[in-house]
Amino acid sequence: MILPWKREAIRTLAACALAFGPIVPGPASAQAPPHGPQPDKRVPMEPTAWPFTAIGRVNVVQGPAHRSHCTGTLVGPRHVLTAAHCLFDARLDTWVKPHQIHFVAGQARDLNTGTAEVEAFRLAPGIDLRSAARPGRDRIAPEMIGRDWVVLTLRQPMALKPVPWLVLPNADLPGGRPGAAVALAGYAADRPYLPVIHRGCAARIDAPAAGMLSDLCESMSGESGAPVLVLDADGGAALVGIHTAVTQGVRVGNAYRSASGVGVAASSFAGALDEMTGPETMKSGAVRPR
Repeated sequence: MILPWKREAIRTLAACALAFGPIVPGPASAQAPPHGPQPDKRVPMEPTAWPFTAIGRVNVVQGPAHRSHCTGTLVGPRHVLTAAHCLFDARLDTWVKPHQIHFVAGQARDLNTGTAEVEAFRLAPGIDLRSAARPGRDRIAPEMIGRDWVVLTLRQPMALKPVPWLVLPNADLPGGRPGAAVALAGYAADRPYLPVIHRGCAARIDAPAAGMLSDLCESMSGESGAPVLVLDADGGAALVGIHTAVTQGVRVGNAYRSASGVGVAASSFAGALDEMTGPETMKSGAVRPR
C-alpha cells in the first residue's frame, strides 16, 4: 500500500535537529506548514476500555516549579514504555531520578485506573541528550530519535491488562491488515487530563531509517511516548511503536501541534521488553504477538 506521505515526514534525518517543546519536553520543529494548521482530527475519549485503560500520564517532577508530563503505556504488570527525552532535565543536563517519576494509568479528569511510583528505568543503549551531544540549545540529534525510548519499572504491579507489542518490519499500516486501524492516543497539552485519539491515521515502520517510524497522525506536545497502535476489527490491539516527535510543528500557545511525526519502531525496544517483562507478562494473561 502506498500512502500519501507528506514530504516533511520522510525528511526527518535530513533536518539538523528537532527542538524540544517548551512545556512538555517533546521534540518538535519550529517551522509551520505553509497553510497553517489543518482541522484537528483528535477526539477526546473516556479511557474505560482496554487498551486505553493501560495508557496513562508519565508525570515528572524536576523541581518545585518544574513539572512535565508525557504519555506512557503499560506493557507488563510492572513496566511502562515511554519516550526517553521525557526523563531528561535540560536545566541540570542529566537524567531525573526514579523517585521523580509517577505513572497514572487511564486518567480521566480526577479518575484513573491505577497509579504507581517508579523504582528504576532502563534507557536505550547509546542515547545521549547532554548539551555537548546536541546540535543546539534544546535540540536533539537526529541519530538519537531511534533511541528515544525508556522502560520504567514500577514499585508494585498494576492490576491492569498490559498492551502487547508487535514487530512489523518495513510495514505500511494499516495496509495488509484487513479491517485494522492505526491510532495514536495520548495526553496532549491542550487536554492534559483526558486522553485524545486520532483513529484512522497511518504509519510506516522502519522509515526514515531502520528502528524508526513515521506517522501521519495528529498530535501535540504531551503525546511524546504515546503508543502507535494497530486496532484489529475483532477488538485486538498491539503497539507497533511510540510517537516521540512532530515534524513541521505549528506553535499553539506554549505547545506544538502537527499532523505528522516520527518515533521509535517496536523492533528497537522489543528485545529489552522480552527480557524485562517476559515471565510476568505471560502470567498476566496478555497476548504477545510474535
